[in-house]
This record gives sequence, C-alpha cells and structure tokens, in this order.
Amino acid sequence: MTSAAAEPGLGRLLARALAATGATGEPHATDERILDGALEEIAASGSVAATMDGIARRAGVGRMTVFRRFGTKEALIERLGLRELQRFLASVDAAVAGLDDPADRIVETFVVCVRAGTEHPFVARQVRDEPGLAFERLTRGDPSPLDIGRAYVAENLRRFAAQGHEIVEETDAAADVLVRLVASYVLEPGRLVDVGDEAAVRAFARRTLAPIVTRRR
Repeated sequence: MTSAAAEPGLGRLLARALAATGATGEPHATDERILDGALEEIAASGSVAATMDGIARRAGVGRMTVFRRFGTKEALIERLGLRELQRFLASVDAAVAGLDDPADRIVETFVVCVRAGTEHPFVARQVRDEPGLAFERLTRGDPSPLDIGRAYVAENLRRFAAQGHEIVEETDAAADVLVRLVASYVLEPGRLVDVGDEAAVRAFARRTLAPIVTRRR
C-alpha cells in the first residue's frame, strides 16, 4: 500500500544533495573542523551575523581555507544543514528503535523534532532569531531538506505497510503533510501546545498527527 509514484529513496536524495554541495566520499577532516566551527559560530551569533572569519577562527584554520573548501558562507551553511539533518535522522532512528507501532513512532518523532527546536544549537538559534529564513532554507535545493525529510518519513510508512500495519495508501502525500506540519511547529510553535511540556507534546501528536498516517477508525 504505497503511493502510485513513489519519490526517490532517502539514500539517493541524500547523496544527490551532498554532491550538489561538493561533498564526495568520506567526510574530509578539515571540512568537519570547519563545519564544527560554523556550528559554534551560528549558535553564538546566528546565521546572518556569522562570518567566515569567525568560523575560521573557531575551526582553527585560515580564512582562505574556509573559502577554498566551501566557496561562500551560504554554501557552508547548506552543507552544515545537511550534516546536521543526517545526524538528526540517525537520532530519530535511535529514539524510535524499540517502538513497533507506527503511531507511537510518529509521536516520538514529533517529540524529538520539537526538542531540537529548543536544544539543538543550529536549529534553536534559528528558531529564536531567524524562523522565516530557516523555513526558506528548508525549501532550497534539489532535493531540499524538506524533500529529504519527506523521503525519510515515506520510506518508514512504506515499510510499516509492508509489515501489515494499517497505513494510508498515499504515503508520499501523508509524509509531505507530516514534514511540513512538524517544521512549522518547530519553527513557529504557536500557543496550542506547550513545547516545554513533553507530555503535552506527545498528547498533541497522538491526537493530531498519528491519525494522518494510520487507517484506524
């Protein structure tokens, strides 16, 4: 039970996105140092105020090395976003590894996402100061981070369906709705759910998000 024309898989989308930023093969040690420096600089100053000089200083490399490896600040931020997205998806996998029920996995995934909005240094800074720019960055690229997130969710939904769980047939459409809703609640939480109260976050997700993908009555 899947959508009629499933999008490319997560692995292919990630590889394509990384290739578009110039990343090839195993991560280069210098690149990783620069990305770590960029993470620290953005957490301290925000992505708009962050400078290549500041990133170079935090990474312990020369300014020209940063430009040579990444070209522009925005390209560096794009690569950083992809790296952190990969790490985040791995953390989601770990958080839901012991859960067999799709609804439970949706709920816990939402909890992990909301928590990232207040705790992850890259995400939390943008949520506080640059939510509009952060959402714009989610839509940039081919594939965009939203495309990658949708592929991740859709692959999980198709796997649940293959295991016999009652999952909606339009998995890509359901995944798209979920990813966009979660992104909006992370970047602009609103007042209907207290993101500082994980019990409330779980209850909200179970009432509103889980029914999107399950066919339970």
